Amino acid sequence: MTRLQALVAELHALERELSRFESQYGLLSETFFAWYQSGQEPEDAGWVQDLAMWAGTYQLKLRRQEKYRQLVQEALTQRNVPTLMRESLLVGGAA
Repeated sequence: MTRLQALVAELHALERELSRFESQYGLLSETFFAWYQSGQEPEDAGWVQDLAMWAGTYQLKLRRQEKYRQLVQEALTQRNVPTLMRESLLVGGAA
């Protein structure tokens, strides 16, 4: 598995976790995170741990997305997208 493939897999896992929070609380993560950063307190004290986990997961997703963009940009300076996809398929198919 390439670094890029591992990062994509991690991003998908983070998306699944964020989707769980979004379904539970009825907000998209982007909206929630803007509210969370404003410093307002949640209505229910029981939400505090969940909201902290949600915020941390969202921040991790943002950092991983930035890393993904960096890796893709580096790869594109050396190869083109079809070559990257072909290499990814070959490596993924061999696993």
